[in-house]
Amino acid sequence: MIAPLPTIYSLSFAELQAWCAEREIRKFRAEQIFRWVYQRRARSFAEMTDVPESLREQLSQEFVFFQSEIESHQIASDRTEKLLLKYRDGEFVECVLMREPKRNTICISTQVGCAMGCVFCASGLAGLTRNLTTAEIVEQIARMVHLQDDEEQLTNVVVMGIGEPLANLPNL
Repeated sequence: MIAPLPTIYSLSFAELQAWCAEREIRKFRAEQIFRWVYQRRARSFAEMTDVPESLREQLSQEFVFFQSEIESHQIASDRTEKLLLKYRDGEFVECVLMREPKRNTICISTQVGCAMGCVFCASGLAGLTRNLTTAEIVEQIARMVHLQDDEEQLTNVVVMGIGEPLANLPNL
C-alpha cells in the first residue's frame, strides 16, 4: 500500500527545524533526525535510538520514509541494481545503482515520461505525464543508498533516467 502521509524526505533541514519549533521540540532534535535520515541511512523512525520514543512515534504518525513502492528489483551479474518504483498516482520511474571498484554511481529520474521525443530513447514514447517532486527525486537517491552495504559510499549521481533533467530543474 502506498502511504498517504508525506515522506520525511519532503522536508528541508529548515522545514524540519520549523516542524520541531511548531511542536515545541528542542532545536537539536531536528539535527538528530536529519542525521539519521541522511547520514545514518535510517529506514524507519524506530531506528533513531537517540531520539525519544515519544518523538519517534509523533514522526511516524505524521511522516513515512517512502511514498513509493518497489514494483520490481533487478540485480545483474555485475551487481548493478535497478528499481522500478510505483508512486501514489500509479505512475512508474526507474533508478539504477552501478557499482565499480572505486565508485558507486546512481542514475535517477526527474519526470514520468518525457516531452523531448528523442528518437534513441524510449522514455518519451508516451509523452510527458508529469514532473517528479523534489521529495520523489530525493526518495530515489535514498532507495539507492539503502541498497548499498554499510561500508559502501555513494560517489556519483547521474540524472539521466526517465525524463529531461533540465525540464524539471526547480525540483531537481
